[in-house]
Amino acid sequence: MERDYLTLAQAEQAYTVKLRRYFHQHPEVGPAEQVETMAAICRELETLEIPYERVPGGGILGFLGDPARGKTVLLRADIDALPIQEDPDNLKGPRVCISQKPGVMHACGHDGHIAMLLTEAKILKSMESELKGAVLLVFEEGEEGHRNIEALLPYMEQRGLRPDTCYATHVRWDLEAGKLHVVDGTAMAGLYVFRCELHGLSGHGSRPDLARSTLDCFVNVYDLLQTVRMDHLSPDKRLTFSVGKVTCGTADNVIPDQLVFEGTIRFFERDSGRIFWEEFKRILKTICEYHGCTYTLTCRFALLPSISDRTCRRLWERAIERHLGKEHLGECEPWMASESYSYFLSMCPGVLVFTGIRNEALGSGANHHTPQFDLDEAALPVGVASAVAYTLDFLEEQPQIPGFQPLCSSAEEIIRLNHPN
Repeated sequence: MERDYLTLAQAEQAYTVKLRRYFHQHPEVGPAEQVETMAAICRELETLEIPYERVPGGGILGFLGDPARGKTVLLRADIDALPIQEDPDNLKGPRVCISQKPGVMHACGHDGHIAMLLTEAKILKSMESELKGAVLLVFEEGEEGHRNIEALLPYMEQRGLRPDTCYATHVRWDLEAGKLHVVDGTAMAGLYVFRCELHGLSGHGSRPDLARSTLDCFVNVYDLLQTVRMDHLSPDKRLTFSVGKVTCGTADNVIPDQLVFEGTIRFFERDSGRIFWEEFKRILKTICEYHGCTYTLTCRFALLPSISDRTCRRLWERAIERHLGKEHLGECEPWMASESYSYFLSMCPGVLVFTGIRNEALGSGANHHTPQFDLDEAALPVGVASAVAYTLDFLEEQPQIPGFQPLCSSAEEIIRLNHPN
């Protein structure tokens, strides 16, 4: 008879909810401010008698089982909040709990991620003697644009911590609560966040021929960038380009000599982002020369796509069918948002699972990074059971992962890939 991991997870629901509400009420943004969050996680691991290490500027690693007995599974949760003022109401009405820190909220579900991973740790600790291998718990600081994973990876490499598979879940606003899904291939997009400064020559509106207008230059650059998707990428490649901020000009009759524009490029195929970036640089060089302007282009932040391994995805699907039931498998589209978990997936075969949290009756279903974002806490045990099922089945089967080719063999290489400048 197959073990019922959902029943195990539901038995710990009060524990999961208590943790989630604590972290939701005490959110912290960025690595410098995550003092209470880190301390609370460490206290909980100590209570569970799980050995752990603090990684300076990176997060917390917890250890279960024995790598000498088999393979190692990495389970990861991100732990930071966002600088957003929380709305006291979700889409339906008052929330069950609210941030106690003005201007800061868990608007992406990381409070649920922490609670799920600690609950998974508690369950796996209770069966530690049965584990046919090891489990590495990763609580990652600063996922929301702070790159703290770039301290975690070298630390793990120095310690000889090389997982055989990685698993993470991200709650999804548009997937029904109680449902789980793994996208075939790319789950979340790669990302370039860019800033471009154009420099020209100022002049009076009556004599534009004596000036070098950065605004005219930008218009031409922008028009050509809109054509890159069609002219240089195959129709089956998925990519978005947008400019979200333009700063230019001081008076209605003065031709501007400075212009700054900022935006993002998001893509599902690794090569697509690189191709667009190279065309971006070529267009800037050509058009700026034509207009007599100069430029500085900076990639302020970059991430590779998060791509689940097919063998790991199939193992996860079998585990869900065996231990939770097919009724918990849902459907959702790949997500054009981006995730630092892509670092792990680029070096190690694994999966990124989406855990549904949408429940119209409770008012959850607002998009991530919005003041109304909320989650259905009853969905969290499903996410817990998913991780436990994948972990134990992977350790039981000790599978080979044919065809997986890591992008990099070292932490230094994967970090460099995420810094295209």
